[in-house]
Amino acid sequence: MPSLEEVLAIVKKEFDVVRPMLPTYLHLLVSALLPIYAGAHASLTRPSSAAKPAKTRKRIRGNVAQDDLEDEVESQIEGLAASDAIWLPLLAGCTLGGLYVIIKWLEDPALLNKVLNWYFAIFGVYGVANMFKDAIDNIVSYGFPARYSSASQVWVFNGAKRIAVSQTDPSHKKQSPLPGRLSTLPLPVSFSRFIWTLRYPHSALCIRTNLHRRGKAHFHVFLTTVISGILALAIVLYYNLVSRPWYLTNILGFAFAYNALQLISPSTSWTGTLILGSLFLYDIYFVFYTPLM
Repeated sequence: MPSLEEVLAIVKKEFDVVRPMLPTYLHLLVSALLPIYAGAHASLTRPSSAAKPAKTRKRIRGNVAQDDLEDEVESQIEGLAASDAIWLPLLAGCTLGGLYVIIKWLEDPALLNKVLNWYFAIFGVYGVANMFKDAIDNIVSYGFPARYSSASQVWVFNGAKRIAVSQTDPSHKKQSPLPGRLSTLPLPVSFSRFIWTLRYPHSALCIRTNLHRRGKAHFHVFLTTVISGILALAIVLYYNLVSRPWYLTNILGFAFAYNALQLISPSTSWTGTLILGSLFLYDIYFVFYTPLM
């Protein structure tokens, strides 16, 4: 039986062999779990059985009240059924076979590659912009929340009037732009105005259109949406026109996974297991038994 020193020596030797690969393994683990956790968290919605709170239609000139923003239409999540375990591999196989035929017919896949690259680029702009916007909104919400609770009262920030109003007693108002206990700090007037200005990226402008004989429409434009859209467009253009470094590839992959989890839900664990199992068999068949891969 080996002694403790020999066991520790063997463990150290094996660890020295594996140590150069630890950053790679850690990167693969984080890359797999992070988009799943973030996308699943972002897909959480109000249960259909939960009663919606009463809302008041308060509008602010040059800005939009929080109650008006909460009246936005919630995204609909498409639920998967057990029958999709059959249809998804079949549709994936037909798509793969169609691409194979097109490549053989073209004899030069360069054109097809360009079409697919720009196809994914268009959706990549939306996916990356949506992911960046949610990330910026979450970061901003910690320092500049739309509302906060203090002294058994809920305070709501009014960006246009630059005050915080108590929902319990609207006559109670605060001039401080900071939440919680920070609101009691005495701030210089210039610094307070600067903080109020920083709060505006968390607000939105409401754009209204009146189409002749088509009705009226309105939508909200966030400054964070504009910033994230510009960043996403720059990333996708650089990725398609200049270079394709690994970190931009990961960002695009994260974005597709993050948005897909908000659009499609496996409904139950059994349904998800069944679909993943069928796709696993699909991979084995098309990789080892067909010339398509």
